[in-house]
Amino acid sequence: MFCKYIIKFEDGQETVIDIELDPSTMTVQPKKNEEPPQWALLDTCKCRMCPLDSATSKYCPIALNLAEVTRTFSDKASTMIVETRVVTQEREYFKKTSLQSALSSLIGIYMVTSGCPVMSILTPMARFHLPFATLTETVYRSISSYLLRQYLRKKKGLEPDWELKKLNEAYKSIEILNAAITDRVRSASSKDANYNAVIILDAFAKMVPWNIDRGLTSKELMLPAQDEKP
Repeated sequence: MFCKYIIKFEDGQETVIDIELDPSTMTVQPKKNEEPPQWALLDTCKCRMCPLDSATSKYCPIALNLAEVTRTFSDKASTMIVETRVVTQEREYFKKTSLQSALSSLIGIYMVTSGCPVMSILTPMARFHLPFATLTETVYRSISSYLLRQYLRKKKGLEPDWELKKLNEAYKSIEILNAAITDRVRSASSKDANYNAVIILDAFAKMVPWNIDRGLTSKELMLPAQDEKP
């Protein structure tokens, strides 16, 4: 599987980022990086709940995969207006938006497909990646994807989590991870496009447990009211 981001700046400059995914695992196929940056080392800004050990995993998998993107846009301002085209096997997407918004969509797919154990709960969503997703779309897709997996667990005779407790807990850990990744890319950027993109992702991530804690309703998710009828 592949996903191509084509980002065109107002001066005509164009940057292309190719992402290849293993269709069986939904993990990104690593590119050769002869000299990974120091900020990608696992023990640099390591998340406190990270289960990896630097003795066997020298680099943070997310940071390692974000190295090229961070380097490419390290000197770019978040508010720059760009034309972004996303090409997948099934269709293409286009949006004229701020660079931070375009990078948020791009960085988001790297974060869930890099093989990070903390982010693995969101990896299945990469199969149906939706560039430039709104807040409501993000909440809907995340919860729907998780509930589908609970249905499949039940079919296998495993205990399902219909109350979304594990999803809620996972997002609390993801918030910590987002803060660490923000610190990493900030240290490697002279301007704010890269780390503001991660901050946007974090703002969206915070809304999933917030909605779960409040109790999901059709109105908030913009679903037909009759779904609540017995």
